[in-house]
Amino acid sequence: MCNLNNEELWLIIRLYFFALTPIVLALYYFKKNKININTAITLCLAFFICAFGFEIWLTYGLIDGLPVSLRRSEALNCAIPQDLNWVLNSLGDVLVVWIGLFIVKKIFIKSFNPFEKWNWSVFIVFLVWFVAQNIYVEVFFYHLQLGSNGDLSWGPLMPLGSYFNPILFEISGRPVTFQSQSTWLLMTPIIYLITIYLNKKSLKNEVN
Repeated sequence: MCNLNNEELWLIIRLYFFALTPIVLALYYFKKNKININTAITLCLAFFICAFGFEIWLTYGLIDGLPVSLRRSEALNCAIPQDLNWVLNSLGDVLVVWIGLFIVKKIFIKSFNPFEKWNWSVFIVFLVWFVAQNIYVEVFFYHLQLGSNGDLSWGPLMPLGSYFNPILFEISGRPVTFQSQSTWLLMTPIIYLITIYLNKKSLKNEVN
């Protein structure tokens, strides 16, 4: 319908899958009454932090950047309308955070509560997951629309914007840039601190 080539079609399938999965999971857990309130709040906050921290800025090219509609093909613009782009990407970011929470719980929950207080081992696990998935996204997922150096907007969670954006390394001839990775470098302590705060608040409410 949108005249997508095979690579673009595969991108669309993955994007909508990643965006819809947290919605489907949330509805499932809500129906089963198995929703962890702290997790739910963290995921909701993650959506808005990602949306207003970088996704909206990247979508519309708000400050010294090109809008996504000018950084990708007409076929992709047809399949992912610009006004829907930041919503889908933010939902995908929610899935990333959800998986990160799951990984941390699986690794540490039998030893200690990973969200009780700051622990560098927990932080490193978050950091490795967040950065690793973002490298995958930059190199293998959005290389068709990230644009060249200088095309991406400044954003609150990309504080240096394209003004200082060195190429860190390359994978398969595709660059991994500082600007793109800076978002999840900053998201890591933000998400971790949110989980610690909510955990302490829950424990305090239980005591009272």
